[in-house]
Amino acid sequence: MTRPFKAAAAAAVALMASGGGSLALTACSSQNFIGGPSVTTVAAARSATVDVRYVNGFGKILVSGAGTTLYLLTSDPSGGSDCTGPCSLAWPPLEASGTLKAGPGVRPALLSSFARSDGGRQVIYNKHALYTFEEDTGPGMLSGQGVQTYGGTWLVVSPSGRALR
Repeated sequence: MTRPFKAAAAAAVALMASGGGSLALTACSSQNFIGGPSVTTVAAARSATVDVRYVNGFGKILVSGAGTTLYLLTSDPSGGSDCTGPCSLAWPPLEASGTLKAGPGVRPALLSSFARSDGGRQVIYNKHALYTFEEDTGPGMLSGQGVQTYGGTWLVVSPSGRALR
């Protein structure tokens, strides 16, 4: 493998693990998910987009630009994250090294980022760090909702910035 290819592959894996981009071509459908994309495109973006989608039983929730459900951890400090190491492997933080984009229904004033202890920039919404979940393999999945680990509970986030139970 050539050196530039190795670097590009490593960057792609890191971006996918962080939840910061949509690098995998995924076709999926979900009975819970309404109005989301059925196929995500291949893109290595430096920006992070936060969108809103309707999910039966919850109403409107925050999702990544690829349609992946976003979660908060109830035990995280306001404006920060205690999810590092093994936690961040299971719950990849939504990261962006560039522009943050608020999709329709997302309040731009609630969207920002902070510097993580591991060097990345994590997206926050209404002072809650945002994460994806490794078991959510496609748009509309909610496998992490209500999971209790790492000292708190993982919950989906409403467009108002509140945790939904």
